[in-house]
Amino acid sequence: MSRRKFSAIDEVTFIDPPPTARIHILARRVGVIIADLLLETVHEYEPRLRPGHMRVLALVNEAPKRLIDIAASLGSTKQSVAPTVAELVDWGLVVRTVDDRDRRARTLALTPHGETVTSAMLGRSIALDEEWGRLLGEDVEICRSALWRIIQSQRPTDG
Repeated sequence: MSRRKFSAIDEVTFIDPPPTARIHILARRVGVIIADLLLETVHEYEPRLRPGHMRVLALVNEAPKRLIDIAASLGSTKQSVAPTVAELVDWGLVVRTVDDRDRRARTLALTPHGETVTSAMLGRSIALDEEWGRLLGEDVEICRSALWRIIQSQRPTDG
């Protein structure tokens, strides 16, 4: 009887996967690399930030948002996103203000410090895209298209 070399959990948590690894393992590794590089950038400004904070900052950067809208964009609930937002407020990256459309509600917006951190994060993201574009050369659009097809294949369908 043959024994498996790795357990199922080992297969999805490769730190240094081989080039023949499953696509999802390679994609997950790229995601970890991106998160680590972006964290490295934001930690120059605020070392307590984690990936969840970065997602909220990116959303609030688009325009001031209500907590419920942030939660919906993240596919989460207000209750689970609220602690992350509270930390961002406590750290001076986000401010709560009264919503002009509904005085009972609060919107979240970036502070000047939050704008600086978010700008650095998004700048690093653009630089990574450019760097990997140079690395992949002509294959960049093939890579982008393949990743997009995978993303689209997992979206819910009507019916």
